[in-house]
Amino acid sequence: MTRILLIDDDVQLLQMIRMMLERAGYEVFTSAEGADGIEKVRQLQPDLVILDLMMPDIDGFQVLQAIRSDPLISETPVLVLTARAQVVDREAALAARADDYLAKPVSQKELLDRVQEVLSRRRRAGGQGGVVLFLGLRGGTGTTTLAVNTALALIHSGPVVLWDASLNSGHVGLHLRIAPRTSWLDWWRSGCSRVNLEAHLVSHPAGLVLFPAPMMPVTESIEESVIGLTLDVLRERFTFVVIDSPSTLTPPGLSFCRESDWIFLVMSPEVGALQSTVMTMRVLQSAGIVMDRVRVVVNHVTGAGMLSPQTIERALSQAPMLTVPFDPNQGVALAQGTPLVLSQSSSPLAGAAQRLAGYITSTVRQPGG
Repeated sequence: MTRILLIDDDVQLLQMIRMMLERAGYEVFTSAEGADGIEKVRQLQPDLVILDLMMPDIDGFQVLQAIRSDPLISETPVLVLTARAQVVDREAALAARADDYLAKPVSQKELLDRVQEVLSRRRRAGGQGGVVLFLGLRGGTGTTTLAVNTALALIHSGPVVLWDASLNSGHVGLHLRIAPRTSWLDWWRSGCSRVNLEAHLVSHPAGLVLFPAPMMPVTESIEESVIGLTLDVLRERFTFVVIDSPSTLTPPGLSFCRESDWIFLVMSPEVGALQSTVMTMRVLQSAGIVMDRVRVVVNHVTGAGMLSPQTIERALSQAPMLTVPFDPNQGVALAQGTPLVLSQSSSPLAGAAQRLAGYITSTVRQPGG
């Protein structure tokens, strides 16, 4: 789970910001004094510090200087949140090597958007892999098909791992004709050691690496923190982490959403799928997910859709990012275990996956971070 340290002498504001961040799934620590804040940065090694500038003992500039001058914590991202809202104050904070700047008062959406942006920017600058989630809460939308084909289309841009995160025995192996004997759950049970991760990954001849789902439905409780830990390990090794998400928005499912750089919400053009998509977007927003990272993909899995593009756009209050045309070749590809990106790269579905891959490489991994 992502750790955030708040340093501000305003105790009431600390509690309010803490509540906003905890609702969004972050692990939050607080400090009301500059000196104590510096010490907590060293002890906790947080993923992000949110720092006030005006404090009585040691001010925010001194805290920032202490962080940047200590080799052990110098790369810690720092977001300045202060009542000093003049342009000169912002320029001074950025000159002191703050990563970003927000003026008080701040809305929950503005805060969460900026926090996610700073965290994503630092991950990219540090060479850590981008995380892309394919989510479909209604069966028959072709979510796994798009995840598999997009992951294969990405392998030309760097090492890719496809995490089949299904909790009900995943189907990625069927698409790739792989029958894994181990899974991510086995790796978790073995202690999540980086040393033995390799034993739980399966390589496909095309170059894709699969992190397989358990063969049997998962009945044990899942700690949200282990999801973040796993993604940290995968980011270190792979340029892209593609996740075929659990088809649920329980706390583990929401954790996958919070950790992702992009969420592709997949729906078919029919009434039930549209209703599920609208409700999913509301749940994501209420859970503090930054909606600018969510893109809707309409997938025609059975020929002509029941709903017009205009109807879908009105219901979503936005146009889908991409519409995938019906591809009659997909049935054969699934039966043969050869995804269309590999067997028929000019087919409609393969073309859509290639466009998604191009979008991902140009946004998640922008040159220069």
